[in-house]
Amino acid sequence: MWRIKQCYNSIYYNVFEAIVENPDRPPTSLKTISLFPLPNSVFYPGTVLPLHIFEERYRKMVGDAIDSGQWIGMVLLQPGYEDNYHGSPDINPVGCAGSLDHWTQHDDGKYDIVLRGQSRFRIVREVGDTLYRQAEVELLNSVNDQSIDPSSDLYKQLIGRFHAFTSQLPLNNAQKVEMDLQDCKTLSEAVDRVAYFFDQPLNDRQLFLEELDVMKRFQMIHNLIDLKQRIVQQSALFSKKGIDSRLN
Repeated sequence: MWRIKQCYNSIYYNVFEAIVENPDRPPTSLKTISLFPLPNSVFYPGTVLPLHIFEERYRKMVGDAIDSGQWIGMVLLQPGYEDNYHGSPDINPVGCAGSLDHWTQHDDGKYDIVLRGQSRFRIVREVGDTLYRQAEVELLNSVNDQSIDPSSDLYKQLIGRFHAFTSQLPLNNAQKVEMDLQDCKTLSEAVDRVAYFFDQPLNDRQLFLEELDVMKRFQMIHNLIDLKQRIVQQSALFSKKGIDSRLN
């Protein structure tokens, strides 16, 4: 636990330094939330995450969230968590908090829930003495964000690049879908939704979550789509030549 606390304190100190050095940084606020550490789940504000809840401590967490409306913070477990999974293993201090969008409790007490992402956060300190972990967190605001609508240049660039990628996919490909961003009010919402669509390595998802500069996230998505397009084009070329791209 000492290592975790030292990590939180160090990060919190760095945030304080950033505020002093950059007075234009958006203000933040503190909030107490539940923590739900998992080894394979990263999501973003404005996206939804379905979960099946079966462990006793997390069933209690969901029940409390239903009663109180407390947010549930998804955080990624650090490597090596297995030996202390049922205790308090090391976790990444930056996560995404969500509210209960939908929930169903089964006869055996287990839940199926859907979380709707509300805010990025950084853990300041863990608090409470419940079965599950709770923390006081700093809600993180994006920087360089801006309002968008379907007529915005950045909106057109983002949706245009996405559709250019999906148009190259075979008809039976699961990723050949229409991306609807018309209800996104900000560029941050739009880039987060597009990023969530792609199945990326966990480390890449976490890095995207931790990036607060929206324009940098926008560029990350552009780079990702460019890479995906090149892979699709190469696969199509190999297919025409009778080469199985999976062998490369």
